[in-house]
Amino acid sequence: MDKNRPFLLKTRSLSVWLAVGVGAFVLVGSVAMMGFFQYLSRTEEVIALESIGRTNALFLDQNQLPQTEFMAAQIGRVMGAEVSFMEAKNQAAEGVAKREGDIIRVGFALESGREVWFSRKVGKHGALPVWKRLDARLALGGFWALSLVFSLWLGRKVTRPLAKLEAALPGIGGDETPRGLPEKGPREIVSLASALRETHASLMEERDKRRHAERLALLGRMATSLAHEVRNPVSAIRLHAQLLERVCAPAERESAGLIIGEAGRIESLVNQWLRYAKPEPVTMVPVDLPELVREARQSLGPQAQHAGVEIREEINPVWGGHPVNGDRERLRQVLCNLILNAIQSMPTGGAVTVRILPGALEVQDQGGGFSEKALARFGEPFHSEREGGMGLGLAVSKEIIESHGGKISATNLLGGGACVRIEWA
Repeated sequence: MDKNRPFLLKTRSLSVWLAVGVGAFVLVGSVAMMGFFQYLSRTEEVIALESIGRTNALFLDQNQLPQTEFMAAQIGRVMGAEVSFMEAKNQAAEGVAKREGDIIRVGFALESGREVWFSRKVGKHGALPVWKRLDARLALGGFWALSLVFSLWLGRKVTRPLAKLEAALPGIGGDETPRGLPEKGPREIVSLASALRETHASLMEERDKRRHAERLALLGRMATSLAHEVRNPVSAIRLHAQLLERVCAPAERESAGLIIGEAGRIESLVNQWLRYAKPEPVTMVPVDLPELVREARQSLGPQAQHAGVEIREEINPVWGGHPVNGDRERLRQVLCNLILNAIQSMPTGGAVTVRILPGALEVQDQGGGFSEKALARFGEPFHSEREGGMGLGLAVSKEIIESHGGKISATNLLGGGACVRIEWA
């Protein structure tokens, strides 16, 4: 069964209600218009009786015709009305017609002192039925035509945005932002479209959080299972390399030192996995950033020298003297990760600049910069464009900085290279 069927039924139901509403409007309007023309016909009939009665009363006075029943019958036959003469009783109010039930009566005072009265039944003579009036037909036809145009416009105005909403519904919660949601139209439709956009954004955010949690869970299982298996042989390798370094010839000590360094690197990688998978609460203490930069330079000096990279530092004279609150070891890990990534981005050598600014720290390099995909997925675990990279260095750094309430971001420099910026809370 189509999951959108209830929505379609509601849309059709709305169309039916619109049709019923417009039909009722047309019916009521038509009845009201017919009533108006009926009233207009009767008014015209009254006016016509007043006019012809006044003309005949004036004719009687001017020609001094006999005021007999025979004359009344003759005039009545011509007018299509009943005519009667009576003694003056002050009933004739200056020729104003009176309505008595279905009878219209109008009287006029004559020079003889008598009164002449004209009576006619409503609709009997002089007035066309409503359906025979040309003006009534034209008015009703125009009203029906305008109602048809209005109903078509109203239906299009309401159902077209609903159709757009219907077409966009399957994309809610998908990988891409749903297109076609109306931005103009009835206020209720626009509000509904805005709510759907917010719902889509919330679903995307929740999905990203779920994926992040799933990756963390996977990394935790991997780190826990591999940590024991890796640490023991690495510790044994490093121990034996240290023993060999003491007794071997000077020419071979360099190789033993290389083994010890690589073993330490493996151990550091395992520890990084564990810290990312199972982060511990941060221990906030005042941290001297310039001192931390110097320690990172000293720690990564051999690798930078081997790669032909110079590590520079620029410290703001005002801000450099103000420590920041944070976990010293974790901030040192972040700084080392960022500098190491910068070194690895310059295989032919260059310079890495660590800049301490008011409320921020920047690490700039002269490498190839980040790709658009890397910028979009910056700090996402297991995403690395470097051959052999695990994609954990930036993910760990982002996790640590955010646990301090800070923010980390990356941009490409106009002259080439990249800049990673840390902003303190």
